[in-house]
Amino acid sequence: MKGTRVLLRLSLALMIFFATFAALSPASVAGNRCKDRCNDVYRLQKDVCRAIPLKHERKSCEKAAKRAKDDCKHRCR
Repeated sequence: MKGTRVLLRLSLALMIFFATFAALSPASVAGNRCKDRCNDVYRLQKDVCRAIPLKHERKSCEKAAKRAKDDCKHRCR
């Protein structure tokens, strides 16, 4: 019975420790608004490109959207 209590308390302490560590990770604390905006614009452009019925034109539209996203991200740095 005593060993079960110790094991239970230890596992609870480890869960709290890992939850706190995960909540303080750098990715969740600070985001890059510029890059997030670039990704949002890219997703919208890609959705527009998906509506194009011809495959060749759709692919060229998606490639242009990708180049625009990359240029936008380079300006963020």
